[in-house]
Amino acid sequence: MTGNPDSNPGHTSATAPAPTTVEGPVGPTHAGVLAALHHHCFPEPWDQPTFARMLAEPGSFGLIACQGPCPAGLVLCRAAGDEAEVLTLGVQPSAQRRGVGRALLNRALVLAAERGAARMVLEVAADNRAALALYSAAGFTAVGQRRSYYLGPTGITTDALILACPLAATRVAD
Repeated sequence: MTGNPDSNPGHTSATAPAPTTVEGPVGPTHAGVLAALHHHCFPEPWDQPTFARMLAEPGSFGLIACQGPCPAGLVLCRAAGDEAEVLTLGVQPSAQRRGVGRALLNRALVLAAERGAARMVLEVAADNRAALALYSAAGFTAVGQRRSYYLGPTGITTDALILACPLAATRVAD
């Protein structure tokens, strides 16, 4: 992507965004790409060695979403027994609200079910409305809360909500 058409109010785009494809599962050899994506998505990104170590753990898998040839988002999950967990899911700001998160989550839910998980769990900041809407659309519901779990850059804390979703027939509508 070469620019943000929204930064020029007079600009109209003649083409739609490139379709989203999801690559993976990916392993430790993709840790550099995942770390670079994570850097664009989060204020405290995970580094390449962290991704490599996590992807080498049994049951872990990662996915990379691309719009055209450009990496646009990532998800890292771990499945153990009958439960799977989303460890991180992020979409680059320039690709948000284009179905990238939905595509990643749908594929992660399918892979977790294929690995024998009966439910998927995750933690999300209670004030992250976009993520909460995505997870709710996929069938996640709140099952717990961790007070003052996330520490923001200004020192203000935010609660984490623990969400869970049964994996039978889950999918975010296209």
